[in-house]
Amino acid sequence: MLAYSSILLSGNTVNSSTTVISALDIFRKAYENRYTWNPQFPGYTAIIELKHGNKHYRGDVIVKSDMSVQVTGIEEEEARQMVEISLKTMLTHHRRVAFSEEHKNSTFKLVGTDRTGVAEIVEQGEKTEARYKVFHNQLTQVNRLLGNTAVTVDVLDSQKTPEGYLATRYRSTFRQPQTKQVMGVEESKDTYIKTAGYYVLTHQIIQDFQEGQLTDTADFTYINIQLLPNIH
Repeated sequence: MLAYSSILLSGNTVNSSTTVISALDIFRKAYENRYTWNPQFPGYTAIIELKHGNKHYRGDVIVKSDMSVQVTGIEEEEARQMVEISLKTMLTHHRRVAFSEEHKNSTFKLVGTDRTGVAEIVEQGEKTEARYKVFHNQLTQVNRLLGNTAVTVDVLDSQKTPEGYLATRYRSTFRQPQTKQVMGVEESKDTYIKTAGYYVLTHQIIQDFQEGQLTDTADFTYINIQLLPNIH
C-alpha cells in the first residue's frame, strides 16, 4: 500500500511468535489509529466561553471544512488569539492526512522496546528528527525540536472511539536543547462529545507551570455546537 520498499530497516524489528514488525509498521499503525475527521467533515459553529484568570469572555467560532478558524465577538486580542490557537492546535490533530503523504520522506528506526511493550522509535526526515513512544497502537510520547526549543509531549489519557483514539490529557514540557533545562510545562485536559457523527471538542483546560508551580489557567467551553451544511 505504501511506497517504502527502498527503506532498509535492518536490525529495527520486533519479533513475535507469528510475525516480524518493523519500526515503520509500528509507527504507521499508531498514526492511522488516531481519530481524525473524514473528508466529508462539514465544519461547525459554536459559542465559546473562556475563563482566564478573573476575566470571562464570550464569542462565536466557526471551524470550516478546510480546517480554517474564525473567532468573533471577543474584543481583547490576547483572549481572541488564545481561542484561535487552541482550536488550530486541535485541528492539527484532527486533520486527516494519509501516512504516505505526511511521512513520505522519512525513515524509521526502532531504538528499543521496554519490558511493558513500549516501543521507542526515531523518525529521520529530510531536515528534522523526531522521537516517539508507542504502546498498544497509540502514540504516548512525541519529542521534537521546534526552533530553539525541545518539546516533549506525553499523552496521559485517551478516549477510544470506533474510528480511533483521542488524546484527552497530555503534558507538554519545553526545554533548552543544549542544557536540557526545563523552560516551562503545559498540561491540557480535553473533553469531546460526538455530534452528528463527529467527535467535537466541548471543553478544554490548559494550565501553565513554572518550576512546578501553577502560574496560569485557561478554561475553554464550547456550547451550542452546530454542524455546517455539508457541501461536499
